[in-house]
Order: sequence, then structure tokens, then C-alpha cells
Amino acid sequence: MPRLIADIAYAEAGIAHSTAPRRVTLRMDAYLPDAPTGPVPAVVLAFGGAFLRGSKEDDSFPTAGRYGANTAMAEYCRRFAAEGFACFSVGYRLGGDDPDPGTTPVLTRPELVPMDRIRQVREIMGLPPAIPQQVAGVVEAAIDDMTAAARAVAARAAEWGVDPARIVLGGWSAGARCALYAAYAEHVPCVGVLSLSGTMDTADIRPGAMPPVLMISAEEDVGYIIDATPRVAAALGGRQLRIPGRDHWYPAEAMTDAGMTVQQAMRAALRDWTGM
Repeated sequence: MPRLIADIAYAEAGIAHSTAPRRVTLRMDAYLPDAPTGPVPAVVLAFGGAFLRGSKEDDSFPTAGRYGANTAMAEYCRRFAAEGFACFSVGYRLGGDDPDPGTTPVLTRPELVPMDRIRQVREIMGLPPAIPQQVAGVVEAAIDDMTAAARAVAARAAEWGVDPARIVLGGWSAGARCALYAAYAEHVPCVGVLSLSGTMDTADIRPGAMPPVLMISAEEDVGYIIDATPRVAAALGGRQLRIPGRDHWYPAEAMTDAGMTVQQAMRAALRDWTGM
């Protein structure tokens, strides 16, 4: 069984940016293999929830989709840790935190931040409408947090028995967007990216290392994800898989058009990228 180390502090960051700024400690959970024989690859995953909800412990939404609940990032961490990977479920700042957007912007066109799903979740949560530029600041903060978490895993690799040369980034929905930007805009060193229904503006891809990416999305996914995924995968030279007959909220057991489940496709990519 994997060992859980909960609430690891990995950075400090600002919240209440527009009212009474203060600093908070950012935390992640580590799911470590029980008896590793040496340094193991790490998988650093960020949760989804339209940058408004979800957590490092649970981002499964049983009533959101037409076909059932998605598998939480923490559950993927448990499953892959049981197979020998060191996995980290990252907590990051959300819109309700009013986060400080930081000083390293990566969104070159903040007015084009996809808003469809964010508008829906704001309505569900009883929040007032927001404009793309406001949301862009929240996205920038979340990307900064994912970047800091991944760098912390590399810096403290010996503490958790991690091979710092074999770190994979990933996530679902908003978390996948954070992982994509951390890898291809912030250029956090990694050997691959697992993007479950994630996207990024191809204008934000910055010159530098281009690790391989696996982009998985559903046939009935959120509209802008359906539209953007082929374009982003092509720009990154990545592999794209689609899940027929499912929407944005799909489980690890959902079958892709490659004849593998989502989890099996992720595991195959991890094997290719890390040799394990």
C-alpha cells in the first residue's frame, strides 16, 4: 500500500490580493511507494474544478456529468504509487482566494482565457460574473503554484526517494492547464506531461525544452477543449486520444479510441517516458 504524507508545505504565496494582502502556505500530498529499491519517477498532478473548486484531496464531481463521476487526481496518485511511482497531489490557490497573480505572466492574451466552463461553475457557486482579465490573474497564480510544487519535488527529491531526472507533470481540466503551462511556458524540467481535458493558448508556448505530451479528451468534452486539443497537440508534437461517448467527467476506466482505458494510456506513457 502507498504511504501518504499529507499537507507538505512547498511554497508561500499571496491571497486577498485586492483587499488585505497576506501570505499563506501552499501544500501538497505525497503518495509514496511502500518499498522502493532506489530512486523512482515522480508524477506531479493538479486537480480540476474551473479554478474555483476541487482540492488536492478530491476533485471528483459525481453530479456534474451526464455519465457519472470523474476519477480524482488523488485516486490516480494512489493507483500509480501502488505501481511504484512517487506521486504528488498539488493544492493551489483558487478564485475565491483572490490570489496574487505574481510577477511572471505567461498568458500573452489574457482577454482570450476560455470562459464557458468558468461561467457555469460561477453560476453553480452563486458567484457574480467575471471578465477574462480577472480570471487570467487566477490562472496565472495557479500556474505559479504548479510550477513551485514541481520545482519543490525536484529540489527535495532525496527526501522522498525521487529521481529528479524522471518527473512527469499532469492534471485534469484546470489542473491539466496548469501542467501544460508549467512545462511549456515556465519550462519546469520534466520528461512528459499527462493532460486530461487540458488546453493552452498555442501563442503562450515559449521556446525551450519540449517534453512529450499525452492529451486525452472526451467526445462530448467542454467545447473549447474539443476545439483546441488537436491544435495544441500538433503544436507540441504530442499524442492525442479521444474517449468516445463520454463528456468532461470521465473515470480512469473509460475506454479511449486507442483501445486502452484512460489509466492504461497514462500508464503506457509513463512507461515510455520513465522506463518503469
